[in-house]
Amino acid sequence: MKNILIIEDNAEIRENTAELLGLSDYSVLTAENGDKGFILAKKHKPDAILCDMMMPASNGREFLRLARNDTVVAEIPFVFFSADSAAAEIKKGLVKEAAGYLRKPFTEQQLLDTIKKALAK
Repeated sequence: MKNILIIEDNAEIRENTAELLGLSDYSVLTAENGDKGFILAKKHKPDAILCDMMMPASNGREFLRLARNDTVVAEIPFVFFSADSAAAEIKKGLVKEAAGYLRKPFTEQQLLDTIKKALAK
């Protein structure tokens, strides 16, 4: 069973996404910000990470900085997801570093397809 870490500050989105992945036979870990997500990623070494770009505390950019400076976490494929309200320059820079990008709101099929592609990289 593949393990996915979800980093999302919105509890409802975090829980719903975790439920969708759980129903599709993924094991799921969750964190409400990039700092906590980084700690979980180091400890559990998930198969993929789904990280929100825009969070009030320790956003996607901060998580990326931490991940790229750690030999364990840097090897884990990650997918950024965000609402359309994320600034274009932030999206452009972060998406280049990711194994995928998912725009909120997303469908269950879009989520599963994006995670599958990230796991294949």
